[in-house]
Amino acid sequence: MSMNLEADVIVIGGGASGITAAVAAAEKGASVIVLEKGSTTGGAASMGMGLFAVESKYQKAQLIDFTKEDAFNLLMNYTHWRVDARLVRKYIEQSSNTIEWLESMGVEFLGAYKYFEKSTQTWHIVKIKGSNAPAERAASNMFRVLTERAEELGVKIMYKTKATKILKEDGYVTGVELITSDGEKVTAECNAVIVATGGFGDNPKMIHDILGYEWGKDLHSFRIPGVQGEGLQMLWEAGAGRTQPTMELTYTTPGVTDIFKTISETMRQPNLMVNLDGKRFINEEIMNNTVYTGNAISLQRERMAFTIIDDSILDYYRKNGLDYVTVHHNIKTIEKWEKEIEAYFKGEASETAGLSELHNEEQKHQVNVFVADTLEELCEKTGIDLKNLKETIEEYNRMCTTSDEMFFKKHKYMKPLKGGKYYAARHFPAGYGSLGGVKTNDKMEVLDPSGIKIPGLYACGTDACNIYGDSYCFFMPGNTMGFAVNSGRMAGYNAVDYMDSEEFK
Repeated sequence: MSMNLEADVIVIGGGASGITAAVAAAEKGASVIVLEKGSTTGGAASMGMGLFAVESKYQKAQLIDFTKEDAFNLLMNYTHWRVDARLVRKYIEQSSNTIEWLESMGVEFLGAYKYFEKSTQTWHIVKIKGSNAPAERAASNMFRVLTERAEELGVKIMYKTKATKILKEDGYVTGVELITSDGEKVTAECNAVIVATGGFGDNPKMIHDILGYEWGKDLHSFRIPGVQGEGLQMLWEAGAGRTQPTMELTYTTPGVTDIFKTISETMRQPNLMVNLDGKRFINEEIMNNTVYTGNAISLQRERMAFTIIDDSILDYYRKNGLDYVTVHHNIKTIEKWEKEIEAYFKGEASETAGLSELHNEEQKHQVNVFVADTLEELCEKTGIDLKNLKETIEEYNRMCTTSDEMFFKKHKYMKPLKGGKYYAARHFPAGYGSLGGVKTNDKMEVLDPSGIKIPGLYACGTDACNIYGDSYCFFMPGNTMGFAVNSGRMAGYNAVDYMDSEEFK
């Protein structure tokens, strides 16, 4: 069966930015086709909880004193102005209206939240039906609503359909080559193409070649199935200019973080952290800014680090609860510590780790939590330098009675190691996926290597997310999803404006 496919706008990818772009373009009267190679919309963002906004009605109601000007200055200073200031300004300006736009379709929000103590309250968490508590994967509700709205507006969503090439004539975009769910090769005609394919987080070769990490060895990032970087490859082949992608870096304890939440959160408290050489390299107080911690760990030998506690510190947490409680995991006590430790060392639940099926057998069964009766035994199990570790602990314990002369950690987080049993967790860089790779302007129009726009070609979301410089800005949480939704909205509107302009042929 042959197909005759045509639309004003073709969106490649039905994730956060793609489905948003489709709704935006359709709202302005365009006919839209979404090509989604998976079987659902929302993509990686369905795992998330909410999106960034500034000066929303929620922030105003919560008396949050953080303005659009504050947000702009924070992000531009964070990136040393190595990003597109016009795009950042437009994104921040639109963000509060986007919350109202989503609400007009039926999306509900719980309010504006921090991610960690020193972050701003910009994270607008989606409400799930029947609950007033933040929940993991809550944002999937938002993408269900956007998908329903897209269908209501007549958007044709083609699932299990893979775009293979962006077509141009005389420099203008004219269509897309694709393979349908039946395996048929089809050419679809259009006036504008919006690429929203989510980067290359599921492509170990691109991660290695572009970012220099060996996935499963010194990087244990999320790999959302299908996020292979084809969108970027198509854009580059169509003449788009390249930017240097980064990884949205955090850190993790493989086989623990996603399953044994009490072990994970206990070992992510601001206690002693050392590298393989047995030396401190971080003010552990910043550990709840996972981006900073991931950056610091990535500089260490073999890109690994260890947090170490003992029985006396566990006793403190039994009595007082944890120092850091995250909105995301919400573990406040260590009442499940013994049960989880026992299960971990029995090998229970390791196969249910989110990344388990992607690792080889050696990686699957790697132990990343260690228990020992002596420092000698701990170092034997972990490979940490014993002589240096003993010196580090001696120095650290002394500073616990005075002050942290090395990295100035707050005294309330300085807990000495007294012995009994020792517990260590091994951490590696992790991340949510790649960021950036293609040049755009502040209208999300794709630019060639010399900075001239390619008429009718747009990119949004992760493929075009070049606004953080070298590190994701966790000081304003919700930014990845916020940029995806807002840049998708911009791309959709601007694609229609282009077709209505004199520039359009």
